[in-house]
Amino acid sequence: MARQEANNRRIDTVIGKDTVFVGNIESAGTIRVDGKIEGEVITEGDLIIGEFGAIQGKISAKNVTVAGQLVGEIEARGKLELVPTANVQGDAQIMFLVIEEGAFFQGRCEQIPRVDLKDRGKNLNVETP
Repeated sequence: MARQEANNRRIDTVIGKDTVFVGNIESAGTIRVDGKIEGEVITEGDLIIGEFGAIQGKISAKNVTVAGQLVGEIEARGKLELVPTANVQGDAQIMFLVIEEGAFFQGRCEQIPRVDLKDRGKNLNVETP
């Protein structure tokens, strides 16, 4: 049975605080990491790295929230959010980026193009006199 987060996000997989995992993880749901992972983490859902969590490797998720440490390549098809305790080193491909005061980020950031952006202004009709 999945755990519930305070913000009502459903957590499908939890890597506990005292767990060290070496290898690759693939999931369709949300993953929370409070332990340590060396390897690749791929999920169709969200990835949450808790304050004591650490990942070294490549990650790919819809939304990524980092409160712990992340060293490696990042692909966030939605939002990458770094809270004040985050320490991120690596290159990121993201749709949106939120860095809160106190968070550390070292690396390159590249925005993933949104296909619907070119049509964004077409819905706004403004007539000028």
